[in-house]
Amino acid sequence: MGYDLSKRAKLRCMHLLERRDYTEKQLRDKLRLGKTQYPPEIIDEAIAYVKGYRYVDDARYARQYVECMKVKKSRRQIEQELYLRGVERSLVEAAFEESESVPEEELIRGWMEKRHYQPESADEAEKRRMYASLARKGFWGAAIGRCMKAYDE
Repeated sequence: MGYDLSKRAKLRCMHLLERRDYTEKQLRDKLRLGKTQYPPEIIDEAIAYVKGYRYVDDARYARQYVECMKVKKSRRQIEQELYLRGVERSLVEAAFEESESVPEEELIRGWMEKRHYQPESADEAEKRRMYASLARKGFWGAAIGRCMKAYDE
């Protein structure tokens, strides 16, 4: 029975990876919390199997995620999402080093335009809401302040 369960776990990993990439942590969680309860040693064996074929590679996942999201999200937000997905800090830093970064001020201006921020007609409450919205997206306060000041002028 152990062999069948091991084979089944490997096939489950392959099936999951057919549709999209997963980090190692995400794949472990899928196997651990799925309908079939796999023992930890079977999960380790299945993960080692797919890693052997390089189907699961956290470094590649981090590079692709950074490339895709760098025009939409702040660096801090991307980092946080990758950490939550189980990618190690060193891999996240390496992914950012390999990627050409988009200037934070450019991203902030893009979000301000998207939210139809009009500085000439904005009252203090609207300015605070815009600042808070950008801060929740992970942008640094100093960068937000510089962009809002430049946008006002």
